[in-house]
Amino acid sequence: MATSLIKHERIVTTVAKAKELRKLADNLIGFGKKGTVQARRQANAIIREKPMVTKLFEVLGPRYAEREGGYTRVMKIARFRVGDNAPLAAIEYVDRPGEIRAARPPKARRDRILAGGVLNDILEDTEMKIFEGDDGITPEEADAIVQDTDAAHEKPN
Repeated sequence: MATSLIKHERIVTTVAKAKELRKLADNLIGFGKKGTVQARRQANAIIREKPMVTKLFEVLGPRYAEREGGYTRVMKIARFRVGDNAPLAAIEYVDRPGEIRAARPPKARRDRILAGGVLNDILEDTEMKIFEGDDGITPEEADAIVQDTDAAHEKPN
């Protein structure tokens, strides 16, 4: 099941199996984050397909480099398995493309954003490119362009 989870990044199974798989999947992501030869050997002992080991170390490991845990999400589904009426759940990796519910950003990234580090860096880069670049314009020229644009888009009476 761990191989299928890495391959599809979201699978539907029973609630009990999903909760048990969560522990193993989180450990596998830890191996992917380490990226050492020993971690690759340990992951190779669990995962049954070589391409999935490669995906673990080249895609999933770097994706969760900033996250300190909580790589998977188990969500109960409102239907039951035909035959034995077992409750079903979807287990998926968080922060993946096409996920059902967006995850909260990792604490390190959230703190950096709230402190203004990332936003200030982006704003400073943008201002430097606009106002101080080789082909940039001065703030006065930018204001003149905005006024000309506004005047061109005004509706005549």
